[in-house]
Amino acid sequence: MRSPYISKVKIKNFRNFVDEEVILNHKQVIIGENNIGKTNFIKALQLILDPQLSDDDRNLQESDFNEQLIDPMINGEIIEIVVEIRGYEHNRNILAVLSDATVSTSPHTLRLNYKYYPIPRADGSNAYEYKIFQGNDEDQSFTYKQRKYLNLKVIKALRDVESEMKSSKHSPVLQLLRQYDIDKDELKEIAERMKENSELLLTIDEVNDLEKRINNRFDEIIKIERGTEIKFETIDVNTQRLINSIKTMVGQERFRRSISESSLGLNNILYITLMLLLIEDKTIPRIMKPSLYESLLEKEHSQIITTCYDISDKGKYVLKDGLEPNVISALYNFMDIHNPPLKGFTFLAIEEPEAHLHPTLQRILYQDVMRGSTSILLTTHSTHITSVAPIDSIVHLLRTAENGTKIKATSDLQMSLKDKKDIERYVDVKRGELYFGKGIILVEGIAEEYLIPSFAEIMDVSLDSKGIIVCSIDSTNFKPYFKFLHALGIPYVIITDGDYYINTTNQKGEAIRQYHIIKETSHASYGYLGYELAFKSLVELDKIAEREIPQTSEIQIQKLNEFGVYAGEYTLEVEIMSVCGDDDELKSVISDIYNDLTLGGDIQKRNFRNELDQKEYWKCLLKIEGKGIGKGRFAQKLAAVSRVGHVPQYVKDAIENIISKVEVNVD
Repeated sequence: MRSPYISKVKIKNFRNFVDEEVILNHKQVIIGENNIGKTNFIKALQLILDPQLSDDDRNLQESDFNEQLIDPMINGEIIEIVVEIRGYEHNRNILAVLSDATVSTSPHTLRLNYKYYPIPRADGSNAYEYKIFQGNDEDQSFTYKQRKYLNLKVIKALRDVESEMKSSKHSPVLQLLRQYDIDKDELKEIAERMKENSELLLTIDEVNDLEKRINNRFDEIIKIERGTEIKFETIDVNTQRLINSIKTMVGQERFRRSISESSLGLNNILYITLMLLLIEDKTIPRIMKPSLYESLLEKEHSQIITTCYDISDKGKYVLKDGLEPNVISALYNFMDIHNPPLKGFTFLAIEEPEAHLHPTLQRILYQDVMRGSTSILLTTHSTHITSVAPIDSIVHLLRTAENGTKIKATSDLQMSLKDKKDIERYVDVKRGELYFGKGIILVEGIAEEYLIPSFAEIMDVSLDSKGIIVCSIDSTNFKPYFKFLHALGIPYVIITDGDYYINTTNQKGEAIRQYHIIKETSHASYGYLGYELAFKSLVELDKIAEREIPQTSEIQIQKLNEFGVYAGEYTLEVEIMSVCGDDDELKSVISDIYNDLTLGGDIQKRNFRNELDQKEYWKCLLKIEGKGIGKGRFAQKLAAVSRVGHVPQYVKDAIENIISKVEVNVD
């Protein structure tokens, strides 16, 4: 059964956030650069939901207001946080306890609010108070009583796993054991046996000798108090604290070691695993005492429990493994009616789970965390985690100069399964780098991926220093990336081939398009496939109506530029050769690379240079694509030696445009 989840968050005037609203899903991965507000986003949720926070923790300071506000407490500014929750309708406790928080029943939605607001004093100044309330009624408080049934647990980034695991109060192992209804008579019997066995210590000769020596010396000192005797006994075993003696060990039998001797990474995984178990829905008990089992047998539809439980050697009833989902669902409904747990649901927020973990373990841990039924909010800097995150699970925090940190999410992204898989496959291969750019240049293939950063350097711009990433999608299907990057709020441009063609006829008189030719003024009927594909995507994304597409190619490219699409007339390699014009130095760079890479002889090399001089660029490109070279190898070589004269104008325009978009968001 899926647990409740935070479906919407609104934050106003709190720390990084001016006025933000975001729709969330059951599992969310929160990403963004350092100091962008990931921890503050979690803190906003804690103000309402975290039972560990004191009243003082919930009472804010002036420093908690957004820094763009001038004298916020003097001017009576308000901090507001709203959390909406869905997916709880199967839980009777929440339905009953939090009925006043209901703002919708289709779908079932709870709303919880935090408000930090001014109280005017007689002298005109402001005192400040906070209130946390349910639904739309500010008089209906949300307190620790309701928080027992709906709360948030945060695993912080800087966590002392070893200390918490050893603590009798905070140890997740001990908390998990206390969740079981362990038979007190069984504990008492174990304690008595432990007491009996421990008394064997008193039979050791050395212990008897020490007892005798202590008594002799004691008698010498206090002769006046005759009859006083020192006697050893073993410590009484307190049944209430018996489970505190259980230690968690790690490793195979011969190499088993304590937590203090285990690696930080392994301890981190163990701790998160235990916390996930700790907050699991307890509606279905793993083990039942005979008394509970027999009382449930008297209830209607009780045959479900006979199907799901086996009796153990000690007479208890243990839940079977491997039950079918429909059986689990039926058992859940039965237990929710006849034996509902007293505790409610806990949302889990994990800050930077990648700490001390090898990249492979980061991916495995994430996949395990996301597989369960618990609602998860996870912050990370790890590309290894984001590379395996579903694309509809991303919450992206983006810094802006005027509006603080913006929050964008992909939870309600409308995209076909094929397009989703396409992007997920790309993100996996690229290890999630797409998410961490301040700006993205989308390109068709590997040649552009090599050349664009080099061209930027020639233009005295370092894309790395600007946080701009060049992403090759290995196709011309930019549409899902349009949609995806827009949902994340990441600035982008697209550099694509123009693919010029003329309309003509073949030998049969059929209308065809002829590609791989250079544009001439004599061409009466022509077009650009790259422009057409770009406009097709824009129309499908409702960015532009078909009737708004300009008729002439000159105006078409201007319109595409408005949407961040930059295209030349041909493919990139032909464009580079074309801008060389009659400049022998620029052409020599290209021909020298060809000569270095080709397997052909002197005649082949001379032919290439002659064709380059004669502006037969498509023939040159055909030679580059053949003879064991390839566009990728050629581009890699050219990237190292290219000159500013090799950079086509549309590429320059695209680079300048993405830089301007990124710099708008820089203070």
